[in-house]
Amino acid sequence: MTESRLHNELLREVREAAAANSPLPGELELTSRLGCTRQQLRNALAELERQGILRRRQGAPTTVDHVGLRMSVRLEDQFEHTVLLSRMGYQAGVEILASQVERLPADVAALLDVPEGSPALRSVKRWRADGQPAMLASGYLLLPDFEERELDESVFMAVTQVWNESLVWEVATPGAEALDPERASLLERPVGTPVLTFELIGVSVSGRRLFYAFEHHLPEVVRYSFARSVRPPWAGI
Repeated sequence: MTESRLHNELLREVREAAAANSPLPGELELTSRLGCTRQQLRNALAELERQGILRRRQGAPTTVDHVGLRMSVRLEDQFEHTVLLSRMGYQAGVEILASQVERLPADVAALLDVPEGSPALRSVKRWRADGQPAMLASGYLLLPDFEERELDESVFMAVTQVWNESLVWEVATPGAEALDPERASLLERPVGTPVLTFELIGVSVSGRRLFYAFEHHLPEVVRYSFARSVRPPWAGI
């Protein structure tokens, strides 16, 4: 078994143990389940302990640090969603549901600071985790003209292909919504299911705003966290 596959399979065990609020199975059971050697397992456990996800003590069961597990998916870090899901131990995949060159609507053009009607590639993508819908994104990638192009499914790669420069940061505004009938159908959830949303504006190395996206995330699949600095003194104390 490869190191990356073992890491992903072990993370699956970690998620299940965390959901059940129970310790991980013992080494013998885990090696049997995962099809690896004890040394391979110990190396993988040590790596998750280093990341703060697991707690191990001599003679005691290995337990999941729930805070450490939450911090493994940081709101301030950005990964391609297939990579993010894989890092959590899911079998990840992405589907392109729509892709066509269109004119930018006025509201998106204003956010990207370009004229209304500018050329852009509109796309709708759905990510799956272990075969089940996990995330949905619709958005626009700014183009220099209305020419059709063959672009990478990753927006990060596509920006470089079109503009010959990379994205360096995003403005990400989180929110929450209840799924409408269209999005509920795409995410295979009941209408009204609560989801986490992100409105994203991608900024390139030259400072240009080159893409806009609106994402819907099922919180039971990925739960994001971030660390905030506490700066005393506090008002009123």
